[in-house]
Amino acid sequence: MEKVEKGKKTKRTRDRKKNTPWYRRISIKGALVCTTLCSIVLGFFTCMAEVYTLSTVHNDIYETYVQPYLPEEYADGYYSIKIESISPDGTTRDMVQRSPNAYVDPETGELYPMEQTPSYTFILAGFFRFLYQSSDLVAIILCFLTAILFFVLDAAWFYRWKIRKPLGVLNLASQKISENDLDFTIPQPSTDELGKLCGSFEKMRLSLEENNKAMWNAMEERRRLNAAFAHDLRTPLTVLQGYSDYLLDGLPSGDITAEKAEETVETMKRSLIRLQRYVEGMNSLQKMEDVAPIRKKANFCSLASQLRETASILCGPDNLVFSADGKGSLQLDTELIFQVFENLMSNACRYAQKRIQVCVGQREGFFQLSVTDDGPGFPQEALKRAVEPYYRADKKLDGTPQGSQHFGLGLYICRILCEKHGGWLSVKNSEEGGASVTAVFRT
Repeated sequence: MEKVEKGKKTKRTRDRKKNTPWYRRISIKGALVCTTLCSIVLGFFTCMAEVYTLSTVHNDIYETYVQPYLPEEYADGYYSIKIESISPDGTTRDMVQRSPNAYVDPETGELYPMEQTPSYTFILAGFFRFLYQSSDLVAIILCFLTAILFFVLDAAWFYRWKIRKPLGVLNLASQKISENDLDFTIPQPSTDELGKLCGSFEKMRLSLEENNKAMWNAMEERRRLNAAFAHDLRTPLTVLQGYSDYLLDGLPSGDITAEKAEETVETMKRSLIRLQRYVEGMNSLQKMEDVAPIRKKANFCSLASQLRETASILCGPDNLVFSADGKGSLQLDTELIFQVFENLMSNACRYAQKRIQVCVGQREGFFQLSVTDDGPGFPQEALKRAVEPYYRADKKLDGTPQGSQHFGLGLYICRILCEKHGGWLSVKNSEEGGASVTAVFRT
């Protein structure tokens, strides 16, 4: 059964991952590599665009301000360089290259020696001169600033993509948990490492919530138990107090005969015995809280046979109808099961008229046993309160010897033991009208 549940859970997890978008499935390391590569590529192309733009601006400034001062037709404005080259056939050929040796003002014809006149002289002082004169430095600064900008954008993108939402979820969850508020759900925004951390926080929250509920239920159960215990102690204590006052007033004056005194003492003794059994019952309940099931391998057929034998001893074979449906091995605490079974059989024997029916079976990872009698059944109030501590439907027996043997703890103890074994206890009336109690244990 556990393997089937584990397989279903694995399938649900796989389907959830399949339906999750890729940007939520990618790991933190993969996201960091992705954002870094994208930032490097975009930064590189941005720097190339900046360098190209600066080069274009530099050429435009040159053509606008410097090129008009270069001579076009003045021979004295040029100097010649003689270059010798060797042709493929081995002959030497002279080449002359003419280059300007001075700038010429196109309006006045004034010459500016090139060796003494920088080209930026013809550019008005200001932004264009600075850009023309320091274009290399500007390019380096722009590339450096672009690298910083894309580094910041890369960090912001990665934080917004992978860090911000899970961090907000975990921060809000930790605040609520610190305030003892567990009535919420921690979402899992992704399937990466931080998403799994959110899932772990949700498991921790569920565990804390279950523990708090269990502790609260235990405290509430203890409060009800103490209230019921105090309520039921009032009757024997009142009897003892009343009869003790009666004896103190009557014995000295001789108004009470020896026979009456003996009868009174017997009644007081029964009340004392009742108090003693109340205290023993309370101690047994406290011990029940510390009981931990010890599961051992048990064969179903062998267990059913032992239960049949126990039932035959308790109610007699002629009054028993026993049925079993199951096979194989089970992991159960058989001593705990027999304790519950004997308690149920004791109740059934008390109210049955002629017949007690016992059904033992298996179902979906649970072992269950039902005990049904043909008695008057549970009253309507008892169907709701039969498993509460110290509840008795037959309150008319209070103060009688039969009532002193019954404190309303049997079904409550059975319920505790069933819950300790991962199961539950249910009560109802059968179709014929008798009481039917079913105990279920997780295997």
